[in-house]
Amino acid sequence: MCRLLESYGFEIVCAGPLNEQFLGDLELIEHEVLLIDEDADFSTLPPNAAERLSHWHRPVLFNDSMITRASLQQGDPEFGRLLAEQIGALLTGDDA
Repeated sequence: MCRLLESYGFEIVCAGPLNEQFLGDLELIEHEVLLIDEDADFSTLPPNAAERLSHWHRPVLFNDSMITRASLQQGDPEFGRLLAEQIGALLTGDDA
């Protein structure tokens, strides 16, 4: 997914599991959008993860990684463009 987004001009500054260290690192890293895969094991999230994300001051996009995988495996030419448009809309505040 990182390479796909980079091909649309996005810079991936950090990627990893949504754990306490990652959440702490996000506060130190300069970024514009947080992309969370929905198939993450939410039972292993830090107890305060939902609260921390609810107070986030930047856009958060929840991504269905099963759809992502299927689209990439099938070579869906529209998938990357549509995802890039969604992220772009978050950055500009437009509805996608």
